This record gives sequence, C-alpha cells and structure tokens, in this order.
Amino acid sequence: MTPTPVTLHPQKQPAVPIPFDDVLEEIGFGRIQHELIVLCGVIMMAIICETMGVSVILPAAKCDLDLTAANQGLLGGATFLGIMASSYGWGYLSDTRGRKNVIILSLALTTVCSLASSLASDFATIVVLRLLVGMCISAPSATIYAYLGEFTKTERRTMMISFASVAVGLSSISVGTLGWIFLSFNWRLNLFDVVEFRPWRLLLILYSLPGAIGAIWMVFLPESPKFYLSQGRDDKALAVLQRMFLENHRGCTVEDFAVKRITPEVDAEEAKAKPKGFLAVMGSMWQQTVPLLRRPNLLYFVVCCALQFGMFFVSAGMGLWYPEIVNRVTSANQSVPATICEVLQGVHSSDEDFVAYAEKECDDRMTQDVFVYVIVLGSIYTFLYLAMSTLLQKIRRGHILFFNLFTSGVCGVLLAYVNDPYFVLLCFCAFMVFAGSSISLVNGAAVSLFPTHVRAMAVCLSLMMGRLGSVAGTNLIGLIMEDSCTLTFNVFAGCSLLGAMLTLVLPSR
Repeated sequence: MTPTPVTLHPQKQPAVPIPFDDVLEEIGFGRIQHELIVLCGVIMMAIICETMGVSVILPAAKCDLDLTAANQGLLGGATFLGIMASSYGWGYLSDTRGRKNVIILSLALTTVCSLASSLASDFATIVVLRLLVGMCISAPSATIYAYLGEFTKTERRTMMISFASVAVGLSSISVGTLGWIFLSFNWRLNLFDVVEFRPWRLLLILYSLPGAIGAIWMVFLPESPKFYLSQGRDDKALAVLQRMFLENHRGCTVEDFAVKRITPEVDAEEAKAKPKGFLAVMGSMWQQTVPLLRRPNLLYFVVCCALQFGMFFVSAGMGLWYPEIVNRVTSANQSVPATICEVLQGVHSSDEDFVAYAEKECDDRMTQDVFVYVIVLGSIYTFLYLAMSTLLQKIRRGHILFFNLFTSGVCGVLLAYVNDPYFVLLCFCAFMVFAGSSISLVNGAAVSLFPTHVRAMAVCLSLMMGRLGSVAGTNLIGLIMEDSCTLTFNVFAGCSLLGAMLTLVLPSR
C-alpha cells in the first residue's frame, strides 16, 4: 500500500529570513515616520535653544553676572566645549546601550542642568553648569540623526533628517521671538536674598522646555530596530517592526504582517558579551572606533569630519557674532556706501576695538533690531530646509551639498567687497545659512555610509569636529577681525569653497 504523502501547512513551514531594508519596504512610509520626524524636530529645537539661546541671553545677563567681553565669549562657548568633551563617550554608549535610553537620559540631565543654570548667581557657577549642559546635550545632538534614519530605507534617510531639521530654523525664530517678548521687560524678583530673578533667567527656563518635552515623548516610542539587529536581538527588532507596521496600516493585525524572521546581522552570542571593568570598557570604546579608521570607512569618515568642521566654523563661528556685526552695519551713519569691513573699521577708528567696544559700560539693554535679525535668519533657515527636503526627492544629495557650500563660499567672498547695505545683509545671511543647512545633509550621508554598529560613533565624532570648528571660528573672529577684516571673511569663505570640493569625494546619493 502506497503511503499517503504528507504536506506541511503553509504556516508550519520554516519562515524565510527577510533583509532589513526589504522589511522597511513592506512597512512603508507613514504615521510612525511622521511622528518620529516631529519628535526629532522637538529634540533639535532643544539642541538649538541650549546652544544658541545663550547668545541672546548674554547681553541681558552681563550686568547681573559682572561679565566682561572675555567672560561672555567663554560662557557662550562653554556649551560647545561640553559637547566636544563628551561626544566620544556618548557615541560609544549609543552604539552599545541603545539610542533611546541614551537620548532620554541625556535630555533629562540637560533639563536639570539648564534649570539650575537659570539660578546661578555668579560667573563661575553658570559657566560650570552650561558646560554640563553641553556635555549632556551632546548625546541627542548626534544620536538623534542615527535614531531617526534607522526607521526608514536608506534612500529616504537624508530626506527625513532634512525635514526634521526644519526645526533648526523654527527654533531660531523661537529663540529670537521669546527673547524679544521677555527681555523687553525689566522686572526684578529677589529670591531669598541670594538670586535676583530677572527676565533672562525666565528665558533660560523656557529654553529648557523642548528638552523636557522630548525626553517624556521619547519614553513612548520604540528603540531603533536597526540597533537591536546590530546587538543580535532579532526578536526585539521584529517586535518593533511589527509595531511600525500596525502604526502605518491601521486596521491590520500582526497576522497581516508577512515578515516572521529578519536576516541576522551579527552572531547573537557574540553580541551578548559585554566588557567589564574600566580598562575593558576603554578597550571596547577603542574597538568601536577602529572600524572608522580602516578602509572602506576611513576616507568617508575623514571627509565627514572635515566638512562638519568647516560648516560649523562658518555657520556657528560667524553666527555668534551675527547680531553684533549686523547691528553695526545697519546703525552706521555712512554718508557714502561702504563695505562691511569699512563700517567695522569706522567703529574701530574711535579707539574702541571689536571686543572692548562691548566693555565701555555695563548696559544690558537690547535693541529690537537684534531680535529681528535672529528671526529673519531663522526664517531663511526654515525656508531653505523645506526647499531641500522637497528637492531631495528629485535631486541627488551630493549635488545639493555642493551647490550649498559653493554658494556659501561665493557669498563670503563677495561680503568683503559689496557696499550696498541690503546686499551686504543678503550675502551675510546666505553665507551662513547655506553652510549651516548643509550640516543635516552630511549627517544624513553619515547615517547612510557607515555600518549600524559604528554609525552613532561616526556621527558623534564628526559632530565633535564640528563643535571644534564652532569654537575655532568664534575665537578667530575675535582675534583677527579688527586688524584683518577682509582676510577674515576670505578665510571663512575659503572653508566653504574647500568643503564644496570635498563633497565630490562622497557618494552623491
């Protein structure tokens, strides 16, 4: 008697592992990605409020804290120094302990330190607290790009990051608008005869709110599925992907999700091994960095670091001096058209150099023009980020990046020679904005170019070089602007033009 053939039920057959990108294709682009874009926008707003908001507060706080011009420069740069000091450690933790946990912890610590800094009664205390703010905000300032990019396919990552980066422009508008509203008041409130609470302190508290909101919101969102895969936790990754599918396809159930297994990226047992002891952790951090210093990652890593240094050098270095320089250009009573350098040298001719000008007397009043200029700059940033996000669907990332940096460089060169005040302001804004908006494009490139297990480290280290560029640019202007104004603008413009050439090394997509 011939035995009856046995057939397996389709559901009983072994599930075929599916590559991660194919799973994301199945999930599609929808509700969960939109929520992540908004959340990451809020976190980027927190980063800008904590790093650039101080530049609006400094003039209003200088009398209360007895700040000299040198003190103001140190206080303004303290946050950036903190970011530089902690980037390496946060990058390691993000790649080994998870994006979500690191972002929540760092945002919570940022909020606490920022609130404490609003009650600082002397220069030393507030500098230390702002340094701690920088050390904490360093984590989300880089990790958020890796986190956001890992919820969508490679070709959509830069577009997602660019859309989220619209918040950079909106936060600049918010910083200027809130400053305009609250610093126009002159009330004083004595707290326990220790601290005189004034509007600038309230403004610091308001600037800390986006970080608190971001930390709370992040609690309700999943860890990056790509991170779970890199740690050999495929079951956790699958659970997150199922959640993403259900979010994007309302009315569907888990049974409708065709994917039952994901192609593993690492050996599960190997991934579970964690270093113990200080030396073991240091060794693990170094091993996390070594892949970036070897082919095929080395060239792209060096180029990303160089680009970040140059873009921050131009946008943040010039940005800190932006209100002061533009205020002098627009308020100068020139009988004949003059270049920006001729206007600044006109101020210097009265025996007041570029830095000492702010020290002649303690006057913490701020003109409305300062806030208007900050709001205008933020509006331009917002428009350009929106334009880039749309264009990225049609034009390659590398082409937009080259155009931005080349345009920035040309505007920087023109800035030292044009004499029409409106054209000067146009060139000044374009000079900074085209360089600054390119930062998100390079972050998007880094998220796409580097493997998951070193991705956050690569972004953190490249952004650390960017913060170094911020500090270098800010201090260079203070050192050489008064004696070599034209040279200063040419050096900054040269950085943008050199960056444009370096973009040709990176893949255009």
